[in-house]
Amino acid sequence: MKLILTRPQHDITTRYLFYWAEAIVGLAKTKGIEVFDLAKHKANRVELEGRVKKLQPELVFLNGHGGDDCVCGHNNEVLIAVGKNHTILGGKITYALSCDSGKKLGPAVVKEPKTAYIGYADEFVFVGDSNYTSKLLQDPKARPFMESSNQVMLSLLKGNSPAEACQRSKNKFREHYLKCLSSTADADSLQIAQFLWWDRQNQVCLENN
Repeated sequence: MKLILTRPQHDITTRYLFYWAEAIVGLAKTKGIEVFDLAKHKANRVELEGRVKKLQPELVFLNGHGGDDCVCGHNNEVLIAVGKNHTILGGKITYALSCDSGKKLGPAVVKEPKTAYIGYADEFVFVGDSNYTSKLLQDPKARPFMESSNQVMLSLLKGNSPAEACQRSKNKFREHYLKCLSSTADADSLQIAQFLWWDRQNQVCLENN
């Protein structure tokens, strides 16, 4: 099995995604999966298109900013867009940790047979603590969001179906949501809970066969 992932790192949002995706890379390697990590400036359209077409990976993990009809890479270069190159994801399982792409890009991708696309139909929102900008993996405010969203890829790597992986992620979002609702230790816990539920509700799993 092969996994291609993009990990841009050009602003605070993509820095969080960059470092939290390291757990995915680590798990994949322990399972003997070939990992092609398009990190930082390598997260560009030419690299991604070339690798996907040549290697035909079973799994694609896209991190970065996005829109209704696209997902971006390093310095917000458009990597995949409807009507441009979205068909290269046909026959694969794709997870896009990106805003909005589950609205138009996902449905376009799954017109291809034997294809699945997991993403977000609206903004993916998370909270960070400015005291942890030099140690993002230790940020307690961001952890619930990153652990919940990462559950999709962790589950896929463990052999779960796209629908199962999406549900496990939603379960993790709910688990953290309930913890935050009952927490009195953090003044931001209510807002964090609201955003966790928002992300859970907007995560979609689209499949064709």
